[in-house]
Amino acid sequence: MKLRQTARRAATILALASLAAGPLGTAQAQQRYSVSPDGQEVRDGKTSLSWRRCAEGMAWNGKACAGKPAKFSYVAAQKYLSAQAATGWRMPTKEELLSLVDKTQRKPAIDGSAFPNTPAAMFWSTRAESKDNLNAWIVDFNGGHVFGNNGTKAPHLRLVRDKAP
Repeated sequence: MKLRQTARRAATILALASLAAGPLGTAQAQQRYSVSPDGQEVRDGKTSLSWRRCAEGMAWNGKACAGKPAKFSYVAAQKYLSAQAATGWRMPTKEELLSLVDKTQRKPAIDGSAFPNTPAAMFWSTRAESKDNLNAWIVDFNGGHVFGNNGTKAPHLRLVRDKAP
């Protein structure tokens, strides 16, 4: 009898604790990202990086990212980035971009509140350690996988900076 009461109490405590925690990851995501007042940027409290909220080619319309995300060849991405350099925006490293992957989310594998309408597709990231013919990494937000690329694909681009200027 005492064993049953103890087991029931333990089950009740576990159930109450799970209700208080809410859905898996929800509170964590709300605490992790903060959106700029104009809605254009997202600050990641975990990494201290600032991200453009929308993929390049899309624009924040006050409610969501709208428009068609642009695709860039490697050469076009580098040219585009050189025009952005004065504002501190750059292509993320593989590790930085992977930090946005949320495998609890499906197609796309990213927090949809912080980064609405992100395509479930490939995005460019840098490959600083390259000593071969692969000039960049690609992070696929369809499932969070990483691929090498020799410049023949044309993925999307999401820009990052260390902090607002």
